[in-house]
Amino acid sequence: MRADFLRNWRSYVKIRNQAIVGIKFTDRREHLICGLFSRVDGLSQEIIKLLKSEGSLGCPPMMRSALESYIDLKCLKKDEKYIYEFEAMHVDSQIKYYKAYSDENIWFKEMSEAEVNLKIEALKKRKNDLLEGRKKPMRLKERFEMAEESHAYDTIYHNLSNLVHSSIGALANQYDGKNQVLNMKPKESQTNYYYSSTISLCCATLIETLEALGHKEHIIDELQNIMKAVNKKARCVSGIRGEV
Repeated sequence: MRADFLRNWRSYVKIRNQAIVGIKFTDRREHLICGLFSRVDGLSQEIIKLLKSEGSLGCPPMMRSALESYIDLKCLKKDEKYIYEFEAMHVDSQIKYYKAYSDENIWFKEMSEAEVNLKIEALKKRKNDLLEGRKKPMRLKERFEMAEESHAYDTIYHNLSNLVHSSIGALANQYDGKNQVLNMKPKESQTNYYYSSTISLCCATLIETLEALGHKEHIIDELQNIMKAVNKKARCVSGIRGEV
């Protein structure tokens, strides 16, 4: 089974290398779309390396991050105005960071309280401009809904979040019967899930990227064939794009 998944991964990599040749972004939105694709692809490469070394505990946080990037990419593809939402999330995060200022906080030792306050006010203005008066950026669930991936939020994302946090489900991965096991090898079913989900997500992300940039439509069929082949080998819960 593992050999089959790795064969599918190599097929994806070959197609990816062909697909990205000559792709150029012409504006900020396309720039972000290419960046999000690169992030999904890069995280997925790390996941595959981890699985090949018979590790698994680091897969859920990387998969969750990759899935979030896929959702943002789909939103950018669907509505060019989402770029303001995407940037507002970054600005909002910066505001929260600077609000943590105190004289005793070593992370702010190079800044005075007055400088921090000016920074916060400038960021608030930028956020207000981006959101056109709304107080808060979209919630994550709303972003999934906009991307028409609500089912993924309720299933795979929920599952990955449980494994990322220090939950009973996450701790169960380190117990074998009554014994606690350090660096326990993942079960085959778990490994199959990570392989199939990762490869499918990469293919789906590249498809969305190519469609958004209007490049090499013939490659899309090849990517969809890989997704179908992967999911004949292992059931993938995510339902990405309704085809995996």
